[in-house]
Amino acid sequence: MAIDHVKRQRTRDAAEELLRARYGEGRNYLDPIRVMQDVRAQAFGYFVREGEEAPEVPAEDLLAALTQVEEARARLDALERDLIRGARNRGASWQKIADSLGMANRQAAEARATRLERAAESHSRDRDVPTQRRERARQRAVEAWCAVHQARIRQTVQRLVDVAEAWPQLAEDFLTSHSLRALENRLNGDGDGVKLLDDLETLRTRLAPHGQPPLEPAGERAREAAQARDAAVALLSDLAAVRLEVDAARMSTVR
Repeated sequence: MAIDHVKRQRTRDAAEELLRARYGEGRNYLDPIRVMQDVRAQAFGYFVREGEEAPEVPAEDLLAALTQVEEARARLDALERDLIRGARNRGASWQKIADSLGMANRQAAEARATRLERAAESHSRDRDVPTQRRERARQRAVEAWCAVHQARIRQTVQRLVDVAEAWPQLAEDFLTSHSLRALENRLNGDGDGVKLLDDLETLRTRLAPHGQPPLEPAGERAREAAQARDAAVALLSDLAAVRLEVDAARMSTVR
């Protein structure tokens, strides 16, 4: 049976709308791998603390996450292609690349690189124009919002970084500790608002996970830390509203 491309696109659009509403939390775009991990974590209670019940995650959330598999695979292919390119540009032999990929010989590695190049070209052609336009519109809106609210973004992030020791659990988690270091480095550097919010979002999934009580701070600065956490959540919620406004405007135009 032939694929109904119209139905397929409608399913994707509906799934993306659901995922943005329930799991997007201020991101200027949906990372397919991250959002699938978020849905899985909620569904299987990965971050549920002892004595708490896992939130109820409906099947529609998992089905929506499954619509992201194709895009996730395409991005992994693109990542592999870029790593191969980078290795070759730095003088790595095809045999060394084959060894890293677990392949028998250089011919297999070269064939894989060729397939990845063709797959990337095909995926780029197949992406529908409305989706690309929508993503660009979201990105422009987010960048404009960040430019206007740069001072607030820096202040909010700085407050959170200053009291991060109130959550000793953060230092024990590789991803969140990496995000904290990234935030500190960005604050000491150019402090780009969009990038600060991307790293802040990673922390938010640990400090205030979707559908669960927030992670409570401890120690002398607990109250200050809780206020900093809530300010960060409010900031990301405002960013989410910007993104939703773009979606609503484009949907009304289509209608």
